[in-house]
Amino acid sequence: MKNWVLIDTSGWICFFARRGYEDMKKTISLLLDEDRVAIAGPILVELIQGARDIEEKRNIQDYAKGLHWLQMTDEHWYKSGELIFQLRRKGVTSSIIDVLIAVLAMDYQCTLLHKDSDFDHIARNSSLICFP
Repeated sequence: MKNWVLIDTSGWICFFARRGYEDMKKTISLLLDEDRVAIAGPILVELIQGARDIEEKRNIQDYAKGLHWLQMTDEHWYKSGELIFQLRRKGVTSSIIDVLIAVLAMDYQCTLLHKDSDFDHIARNSSLICFP
């Protein structure tokens, strides 16, 4: 890996917001300029789900094509099951998709950029590294 950063859906929502989140927008723009941004299937699906119209959906799909793609394997599902099991035993409840995204970030040694406190809970109880 070349110090890639996996940007979660929550980060992209800030980036594409018409107003606000200037620090997040600046950070993501810099990462894009440096060709350090990664994406994965679950994030793309969440982004498309939130598209307002066909044009926005196409724009999201086109945008994603220029990013580093993290392939999901069967092993990621097993690791996600193990992590969510361990998290529950520690009293941490998280969505399956968030755990899968965290596992992908850890497995591909990416830092995760997000604006979702669930990832902070995962990071405190795993080897997930979140963008400062």
